[in-house]
Amino acid sequence: MSLNNSLGVNPEIIAIDAGGTMTDCIIVDSEGNFIDGKALTTPEDESISYMEAVRDTAGLWGLKPETLFPKVVSIVYSGTTALNALLMRRGKRVGLIITKGFEDYPLMERGLVWLGYSYYDRLHTTTHIHNPPLVSRDMVYGVSERINNLGDIIVPLNIDDVRYAAEELCRKKAEAIAIVFLYSYINPAHEERAKEIVMEVLNKYNVEIPVVTSNEVAPIMREYSRLNSTLIQAYASETTRLHMARIEVSSRKYGYKGRVYTMTAYGSLVSIDYPRFYETLVSGPVGGILGARYIGSILNLRNIVTSDMGGTSFDVGIIKEGIIPIVREPDIARFRLNLPAILLDSIPGGTGMVVRVDPITKRILLGPESAGSRVGVSFEFDQLTISDCDLILGYLNPDYFLGGKVMLNKEAATKAVAEVSELLEKDIYETAYGIVEILHSRCRDHIYSVLLGRGYNPLDFTLMVYGGGGPLHMWGFTENIPFKNIITFPFAAVFSAFGIATTDYAHRLHKSILAYFPPGDDEEMRAGSGIVINAAWEELENTAVSIMTKEGFDPDEIRFRRYLYIRYKGQLEDIEVLSPVDRIYDLEEDVNKVINAFEEAYLRIYPSAAKYPEAGYLILEVAVEAYIETPKPRISMYVESSREPPDKAFKGERDAYFNGKWHVTPLYEMGLLEAGNRINGPAIIEHPTTTLVIPPEHGIRFDRYRFIWYR
Repeated sequence: MSLNNSLGVNPEIIAIDAGGTMTDCIIVDSEGNFIDGKALTTPEDESISYMEAVRDTAGLWGLKPETLFPKVVSIVYSGTTALNALLMRRGKRVGLIITKGFEDYPLMERGLVWLGYSYYDRLHTTTHIHNPPLVSRDMVYGVSERINNLGDIIVPLNIDDVRYAAEELCRKKAEAIAIVFLYSYINPAHEERAKEIVMEVLNKYNVEIPVVTSNEVAPIMREYSRLNSTLIQAYASETTRLHMARIEVSSRKYGYKGRVYTMTAYGSLVSIDYPRFYETLVSGPVGGILGARYIGSILNLRNIVTSDMGGTSFDVGIIKEGIIPIVREPDIARFRLNLPAILLDSIPGGTGMVVRVDPITKRILLGPESAGSRVGVSFEFDQLTISDCDLILGYLNPDYFLGGKVMLNKEAATKAVAEVSELLEKDIYETAYGIVEILHSRCRDHIYSVLLGRGYNPLDFTLMVYGGGGPLHMWGFTENIPFKNIITFPFAAVFSAFGIATTDYAHRLHKSILAYFPPGDDEEMRAGSGIVINAAWEELENTAVSIMTKEGFDPDEIRFRRYLYIRYKGQLEDIEVLSPVDRIYDLEEDVNKVINAFEEAYLRIYPSAAKYPEAGYLILEVAVEAYIETPKPRISMYVESSREPPDKAFKGERDAYFNGKWHVTPLYEMGLLEAGNRINGPAIIEHPTTTLVIPPEHGIRFDRYRFIWYR
């Protein structure tokens, strides 16, 4: 990371992570040097906070937007617009055309009424309600047609049914139309013909609305999650695409000539023209775990736990043996989707969480509501938050929030905490400290549950802490967890944006198939399965090349990673396997390579006694990731200097409250600390975008990369 640069710098990449509280920005130059900044998010129009974050960051290199944007090659923007539209039900009025007899499928939800409920709530399912559907029942039309699971047409498509449905949806002023037929992922003929008919009707009435088919969006088995994916594409994704277009337009006003890209849930970059835009539904937190893998490759760390604390949530991810796990049917906003997504476990656990007291039990309740960009009563929110407690305990500097751009009102925070302390009949600072400890306990329990639930030992892992609230509360939520190492970063507050900047441009396409490698030497079965797999890979590769060529990329630059989803026959869950071969040609050598790769992946999850090769190997899905490498941020190496921090980094002292006592606490400016410096607690290290708190009997050191190792 370079904090200083000349006006002759050649910026190449702008990476943005727009969360509910802050919009984080990273700018990377042609040599890999990068700078970071941020701004409060403006949910009503994220293009405003986007430009504010860019201005804040570019100013560190003495650049203005009009001198920055003409030089930039790529802009990546990861936001929350689609997810917010889904959560708040502010999407389009959708019409659905579906196989006759399945009109109530959006209401049935496959019986998954427990989605989105906590573990304890799941024990009492009789109290649960179904997730409100994205399409009202009167906007659903069944049409006569049927294709079987082999792709054979059993009942021809009834054209009159389709035409009637399209005309009725026009009359009811549908803003988008989704088409979902059974087994269209095997044979899409009926969906494609239905779309043609719908477009004819729309043209007849001069109506321009999106028409989305499930075979375009999610050509994979599991009808319910395929239905949800298609509905969300119609309901929220097109709105998000328009929002991203505004970001692109605002950039081009200052001379930007390229496209704006965004991040998918599985960790790659796509343009705003990408047809499966619903895959970008959850993208912001993904950048952090990608950044952690990138840092891990530099430090030769293969087992990593990531913790991301922002203003709203606390996200935990695991990298095992350098591999980031992918889940293919995640639950998002109480919807199960056909969406490959990086596995992250999140709970409400941010510094903006609202603090309340149950008037009967006197129990302190945290969240799940968050003040977002309004911080707390110390700024623009009307309820007490964790940030207000941090402020009165001396952890936050009221005059240096966002480097002094936001001034916090300590008196208002003190008054709000006093009201809670009176209800609890406790000292005001004891109350604030107890509230913070509840947050710490919740996050500690979450880290432990994620690790132990997968059978992992913390001693084998390095914890990477980031997010604006990560360094601020690291001392509390890591207490008594025996990690091998704990690391945070000077750019921790914008770490997800940093991770986005490390990502290749890519498309990941999936397809359901049926292939089986039996035990023994059944060459005919192996050969047939090899043909099916090769054909599916080739189809996905051709589709990806077609998409990326239309986006302006040179086909010769496109590289591929191929995946198989394999299980022992008879098991219910499969495992993602990065294929060691490009195609299956040799029925002995290539198939054995695939099987060995599966069993190695299997043993990373299960004990060797669970292996069951006698059942054979079943493959129901394959995937292809087509990618083009992009420039990456360069992590600078420094000569380690004195263990003692330089005098210029010392900012004075402030009283801070730890474990029932006030301590005179030295203050340091993070940007002026050097490689090799060590600081023992109590101490507070301030940065315009975050604050690092070191309690008594703890300490940190800056290594040769200026990464911060906590002990």
